[in-house]
Amino acid sequence: MEYHVGTLPFVISVPHGGSLVPGSIPDRTCNNPVFAKDGLTIETALEIKNYLYQITGCYPHLIISNLRRTKLDPNRNIADAACGNSEAETAWNEFHNFITTARNAANQAYNFKTFFVDLHGHGNPIERIELGYLLYDDELELPDATLNTAQYINYSSIKNLANSNKNNYTHAQMLKGSKSFGTMLVDKGYQAVPSQDIPFPGTTTNYYSGGYITANHTCYSSGAPINGLQMELNYSGVIDTPPNRVLFAKAFSEVLFDYLNTHFDMNWNACQPLSAEKELKESGEVYLYPNPALKGDFVCLNHLGEGVYFYQVLNALGQELKSGEISSDNNRINTEILHSGIYFLHLSQPEKQQRVLLKLLLNE
Repeated sequence: MEYHVGTLPFVISVPHGGSLVPGSIPDRTCNNPVFAKDGLTIETALEIKNYLYQITGCYPHLIISNLRRTKLDPNRNIADAACGNSEAETAWNEFHNFITTARNAANQAYNFKTFFVDLHGHGNPIERIELGYLLYDDELELPDATLNTAQYINYSSIKNLANSNKNNYTHAQMLKGSKSFGTMLVDKGYQAVPSQDIPFPGTTTNYYSGGYITANHTCYSSGAPINGLQMELNYSGVIDTPPNRVLFAKAFSEVLFDYLNTHFDMNWNACQPLSAEKELKESGEVYLYPNPALKGDFVCLNHLGEGVYFYQVLNALGQELKSGEISSDNNRINTEILHSGIYFLHLSQPEKQQRVLLKLLLNE
């Protein structure tokens, strides 16, 4: 389980993208388990984290399960998730405690003007993003007047926002109106349901309305005062390639900011960038971010000059572990093959006799 601590009012969990299969945890067999992996959701969440850092200098709170779903399903109650295995139960508790810690920190910093997203991927043949507010497909087809009653507001994962938002939008408007999360995604070029374009999914589309995580870590639960939703990403055009994940991370991040600014009187002062990195940005020197980084992060370089650079990642003994080309238009290096430690990044442009040596700290 990983918790990437943030200082933005966004909490993102990724329960089904893991690949680890420790032999000490048996495969789940209880209560007809589902084993499907949400491919590329961890990679997508890290892109979102990196993009938010690029534009703010701050991070979202990010919680990741690295266990394959055959071993643990954090989006189930503990009995169905871990099937009685004590090691899996420990991991389950860590995952959910991390979310609780993150949402409490965000709520304290931003006076409960925060948002939670439980991130998934789906394999439905209908290529669109599904937003789950804990309302079933047939309930989303109900008249607006019905959705705006206390009964259906209390079923909702954005209950608090429906009851109190800056522009007095109704619950139905928050679900599928012009300033709903889904419509904001549509405005960025991504089909989403519910939204103005697609107000309800239909009752034969295997739509996901939200699961255990959304029910227990949003304001649907009285003990979790944070608005949020479950997001199911379609594959093609969203997460299928690195460039598409970069584009989606940008759109998703912009929607998060637009959504909170639209519905809350936001104060962003709690976002505290690292002062040293801020000074580097202002100096115009080449610098790495994030630094320190976490294994699996994309490390980016800013203020690269014109042209293509050759890079080498060297360990403390000067041994090359990774190399390639990098430029201002393609300025990211994947740290997947590296482990915790201190590395040196050597950049060169032989034709210009230009060389830069940077230190990278990596944690797992």
